[in-house]
Amino acid sequence: MKTIIMAAIGVAVLMTATVGFGATLATGTTLANIGGDDNVSVPAARANVSALTWTERVSPVGVVEVGTITFTVTNEDAADPHVFDVCAILEGPVGTYAPLAGNAPECITTASIAASGTQTGVTLSFGTSVDVSDLVDISISIEETT
Repeated sequence: MKTIIMAAIGVAVLMTATVGFGATLATGTTLANIGGDDNVSVPAARANVSALTWTERVSPVGVVEVGTITFTVTNEDAADPHVFDVCAILEGPVGTYAPLAGNAPECITTASIAASGTQTGVTLSFGTSVDVSDLVDISISIEETT
């Protein structure tokens, strides 16, 4: 008797799921063709970030923290000037990030950098600092905006 009841519940759940997801069950899955006309391509930025230095500061509780990162951005395009957005995230011990997890990364927009040119002294300041002894990783991304 127990088996019959369980089977009836299983069929009812299956029927409910089928009716509830009916439109999606009939829709076949498709793949995005990399490099195809249905693929949204994001070209790599023609730049690099180098000469990173970070400024350490002492927190109110006496801990040495990373507060800012200064770096150089080089435009690798030999023909055109470009503006770049550079973003960074500091990772501390498990679950600790600057800025805090779930928030947007700290970003800065460069001035227009001439073809094959560089901009030095680009600085990102972090509102939330990470203790230097707890620093695990620094992630930096760069996007060409113009």
